[in-house]
Amino acid sequence: MKYLVIGLGNLGRAIAKDLTRVGNEVIGVDMDLHRVDMLKNDIAGAVALDSTDKEALSTLPLSEMDAIIVTFGKDFGTSVQTVALLKSLDAGKLIVRAISSIHETVIRAIGVSEIITPEEDFSTMYTSQASLGGLFRHWYKVTDTEHLYKIKTPATLVGQTIKNIDFEENFGIHLIAIERPYEKKNLIGLTQTEYKVISRITEELVIEADDLLILFGKMELLNKIANI
Repeated sequence: MKYLVIGLGNLGRAIAKDLTRVGNEVIGVDMDLHRVDMLKNDIAGAVALDSTDKEALSTLPLSEMDAIIVTFGKDFGTSVQTVALLKSLDAGKLIVRAISSIHETVIRAIGVSEIITPEEDFSTMYTSQASLGGLFRHWYKVTDTEHLYKIKTPATLVGQTIKNIDFEENFGIHLIAIERPYEKKNLIGLTQTEYKVISRITEELVIEADDLLILFGKMELLNKIANI
């Protein structure tokens, strides 16, 4: 797939490199020539131009892109102006970073529906990690208030059945699946730990000590598990 990344700060560079690493064709754009030079050998192409200049922006192959990602951080004005110009040029699918609720509101008003909020997402992840402590393994945002969590099984739940625990009734969250470890030998005979996914959750299923629970719900409800 083809992507245009506008704004080559830390986030923009990371996105451009990651998209390239998994086989996509990426063109990076920034007004700062130094940032362009830093990235030009790592992606398909890097261009130095002012994205708030409609004429300059129109020279880019906008119609060929599967998506255009705008990642400006501190410069609210540049972000909004760039997005507005892209919309006026019928640029297609836009994915835009928002740095505040006001910024997000303005971007949505212009007509963008896919918003990146890395600072907010990091805050949510860090809060989850701090609240769940050693139980925390992974987090994935689903909506603004509800998330998927992968956590280590709390000691108090080990040996109990799903029926006895009743996640929905007692915690207000949903158990989606369980990752259960098992050992197998690799090609050179060494033992390694793999995980099988148990997606068919029955009432009789017993939780084991090393299980990883995949749960869906609100963070404040999930935190109840850390305190049982």
